[in-house]
Amino acid sequence: MEIGSRPGFCLQQILCGSWSSADRKFSLALNVKMSVEECESDSSENIFAKKRPRVDVFLSSEEEEENVGEWHDPRDDRNSNGSNRLFKIQPVIDTLEMNFKKYYNPTKDMCIDESLIPFRGRIIFRQYLKQKRHKYGVKIFKLCCESGYTYALRVYTGKALEKENTTPTKIVMSLCRDLFDKGHTLYTGNWYTSLELAEKLINKNIHLVGTLRSNRQGNPQQVISKKLKRGEIIAKENKQGITILKWKDKRDILVLSTKHSSEMVNVESRSEHKLKPQIIVDYNRGKAAVYLSDQMNAYNNPLCKSMKWYRKLAFELLLNTTVLNSYILYKDITKKNISITEFREKLAVHLTNCREEDIPSGSIATTSKKRHKHQKQPGKVSAVRKYCKLCYEKNAKQSGRAMARKMTKQVVTFCDTCEGQPFLCLPCFNKIH
Repeated sequence: MEIGSRPGFCLQQILCGSWSSADRKFSLALNVKMSVEECESDSSENIFAKKRPRVDVFLSSEEEEENVGEWHDPRDDRNSNGSNRLFKIQPVIDTLEMNFKKYYNPTKDMCIDESLIPFRGRIIFRQYLKQKRHKYGVKIFKLCCESGYTYALRVYTGKALEKENTTPTKIVMSLCRDLFDKGHTLYTGNWYTSLELAEKLINKNIHLVGTLRSNRQGNPQQVISKKLKRGEIIAKENKQGITILKWKDKRDILVLSTKHSSEMVNVESRSEHKLKPQIIVDYNRGKAAVYLSDQMNAYNNPLCKSMKWYRKLAFELLLNTTVLNSYILYKDITKKNISITEFREKLAVHLTNCREEDIPSGSIATTSKKRHKHQKQPGKVSAVRKYCKLCYEKNAKQSGRAMARKMTKQVVTFCDTCEGQPFLCLPCFNKIH
């Protein structure tokens, strides 16, 4: 769909009729483009000076809210029996996961961990994870490849509906069901790792490597209770080849592996060489997949405030997880080394067939705020600062000039475009521009 062929494009025009595939692509492309522009270091003036296509001309935030609302048919509410809290977007989740697995061959080393989609509204399965930057939100369990590609996922919807299927072992087995009998190695955190899980994965020809909690059922007490000095290790292997090892560094570290022994390797750390167990070295490398996925998703975040939880979830899956997976596939196929931000820009252009010459000349209406600049006066602050013009006039009118000189704050910023270049504080600058 050419932008030039539909000047003044507005989502309400789409809502009046049926949604076409091109319309949906165009809407998603606008969100991808806006997430890139908001995260760029360029100022709004520089963005305009470069004559980039401005997506906010075609779709307002209110219209976009209606757009996302169209993903869910309200009639589905009457068909839900309450057994699936994700019924509003379950088709989206199922389709995405099917395609994630269809177009990518998983690597030998895989990793499972959780991610959190920020959400502070009222929702029965909202989670609190204190180790995350955004501590409240909807939790997603992710199975990731070494490259950061999300191969499978599962949205946590609470224990009330899934009392038997929310245990760590059940979650891991559910995510890995398509990897059985293929010889993969799975890296997990201490919430998932246990002897029970290791035994089940061995029977499915999957190796398990992960940190282990000391209170897990079946842990060998001679390893758990042993007091170690820094650099010492103790390990025990059972008949099934499951090794539990404890190593003392700054603190005790307990790990489990079905493919390692107690071998130590020399690792260069900062400016020194240190002996570490091979299990620890491989675990640190394997767990980086989920961290890489979360890090790259954070670069250009399309999530907005004031959204219902299922809309935020849909945005996360469509515009973060899916775009990142596409980026990894693009790099693997083309062998081109481009940034995720550059890829998002190319994706938005491709989805909309957007070219600069397609945009009508009258479409981009610059506001006075984009033309005016809030500049800082160079020099020593005490020498160059002056009263904010608007604040002084307001205080003088209310309390007199003598009191205004005492009440009004002095600033070093001014508008370089207004007549006389008046000194203005930031709130006053925004108010008049």
